[in-house]
Amino acid sequence: MPKTLSFTRNQFVQIAAFAAISFAIAFGGYHQKHRFDDIQQVSVQEAKTLVDNGAMIIDVRSADAFNTRHLTGAISIPLSMMEAGIPAALATAKTLNIVIYCNDGVTTGPEATQILTRAGYTHAANLRTGIEGWANAGLPIQK
Repeated sequence: MPKTLSFTRNQFVQIAAFAAISFAIAFGGYHQKHRFDDIQQVSVQEAKTLVDNGAMIIDVRSADAFNTRHLTGAISIPLSMMEAGIPAALATAKTLNIVIYCNDGVTTGPEATQILTRAGYTHAANLRTGIEGWANAGLPIQK
């Protein structure tokens, strides 16, 4: 006769929690990685070329972060404002090249870029490494 496994309620809860966390780690990373596949991402050098050619620059970090430092010529439109509705200041920018950045290029920059892209801003691009990558490349930062 085969031996059956028996678990206490606490052991069962721990096993179930471990399984749920393992699943979230395994598939959550996949979802995060592919979450922004529908947006244009640019490197620091590609962003610099766009900026040098007159692209609009949008900083989607908080106003405090913007006031601490930002790319020269950037305008501050925090992600929370963009989520509430695209500001009127961007109404005429649908056909312009737009470089969007956050701190590290991973979350708020891609989210804002996705909002603009879905709203028909076909030349909106996220700076893949954010302001950190820009600064690490030795490019100018306004303080």
